[in-house]
Amino acid sequence: MKKTFISNFILLMSVNLLIKPFWILGIDRGVQNTVGFEQYGIYTNLFAFSMLFVTLLDLGINSYTSSNVAKNPEKLREEFAALTTFKLSSSFLYIILTIGIGMLLGYPLDRLKLLFVLGLNQILSYFYTYFRSIVGGLQKFKIDALLSVVDRSLMIILCGFMLWFGFFNISISAFIWAQTIAYSVAVFISFGVIKPYLHHLSWKLDFTLFRKVVKQMLPYALLSLLMAFYTRMDVVLLRELLVDGDIQNGIYASSYRLLEAANMMASLVAMLLLPIFSKMIAGKENLNPLVQFSTGLMLIPAFSFCLIAYFYQVPIIQLLNQQSTSYSAWVFGLVILCFFPLAIMYVYGTLLTANGNFKILNTLAGIALVINLGLNFWLIPTHKAYGAAIAALCTQGFIGLSNLVWAFWKLKINFDRKFIVRFFVSILFICLLMFLCQWLVLDWWQSAMAIGFGTLGAMIGLKILDLQQGLLILKQRQTEKGNK
Repeated sequence: MKKTFISNFILLMSVNLLIKPFWILGIDRGVQNTVGFEQYGIYTNLFAFSMLFVTLLDLGINSYTSSNVAKNPEKLREEFAALTTFKLSSSFLYIILTIGIGMLLGYPLDRLKLLFVLGLNQILSYFYTYFRSIVGGLQKFKIDALLSVVDRSLMIILCGFMLWFGFFNISISAFIWAQTIAYSVAVFISFGVIKPYLHHLSWKLDFTLFRKVVKQMLPYALLSLLMAFYTRMDVVLLRELLVDGDIQNGIYASSYRLLEAANMMASLVAMLLLPIFSKMIAGKENLNPLVQFSTGLMLIPAFSFCLIAYFYQVPIIQLLNQQSTSYSAWVFGLVILCFFPLAIMYVYGTLLTANGNFKILNTLAGIALVINLGLNFWLIPTHKAYGAAIAALCTQGFIGLSNLVWAFWKLKINFDRKFIVRFFVSILFICLLMFLCQWLVLDWWQSAMAIGFGTLGAMIGLKILDLQQGLLILKQRQTEKGNK
């Protein structure tokens, strides 16, 4: 399973590194620089609001499907009709609830129209990830890797024509509609991939099966709901608690841009790990080698990334946004530190999910929501976006640490002592490298390159990233292809 993870990880990262950072740092950044903090702040607020009730679109179906199909592939045709019908029904409820609450909060008609289209985008996005979760559950990782960039690739093309060639005047409305078109095509393509596995489907609802599946999905749904609230309520509260909420949301969004780019890549690893962990747990295989490898692969680069971004927050935020200020840099410096606990969560939260420890996960997520709301109500009125950044870092720090502790305890994870030494030697080396770069007074990009290559060198040299094993796996895959 470790070999399967490595070979598919290489493909997944290669494909996504070409597309998704360009979307965040090129297109999304270009849109904000064009429309300004306030207009982009409106978009950020509406997007975050549309995310609050996305649990109704998922109800844990995507995680359930990825994990369950990996364990029991034969159940796909049995459950697909019930799950899809349920998603269609919950999509209708979601859009009514989202627009209805938006009206109660006093959103003007022009914002409600945008909120409706964003809600439609969320529905399309969740059908897209639903179909992809089936592909992942079927262990078709190469196909899933290619599918993972279809939506963003189309958005880059559509928005690129508006930004760089002036085919249409760029606006928040045009930006949102371009996403709608891209998601629609991505849904069509992803369904085409799984269609051969869905012969002889019966769309007659089996209510016994339906109740059984819904009961199994409820823990996923509750976790999804709690996570949506503790990650998105800060944006909503910025608007509701502040007179200049739209502007503060724009500042907050620009600070989140680099985090979102990194987060996209890390979440792909979690999507790859979930079905693999699930299958290993079902087969009672030894988890230690893969957990150890994924820990080194995720956490050491995450630490290096956070260190670079924090120490060079001013030049980086100035590069990301033309309207940035020292205040924007302070917000960015705290926000970017959230990536390290997120990386921990993507390994150990995924492991707990695969093991079915939802009581633990939901309890931790509930505590995180209380922490987040309490800190936001306390800090936002006085510290604005900076206060929201403090709350986000505290919340993600709690989730990352608690997921790690519970995963080690529940699954009896036991790392090799040599790995632990190599891991902390790598961290120490990165810190010393940063100190050296500061002492030499290098430009930020020179320091970033030095630390980046130094991190890669340390991981290879200390065999946290074993290139010899990776090349051997690739050779084996090529040999297998040649024999077919």
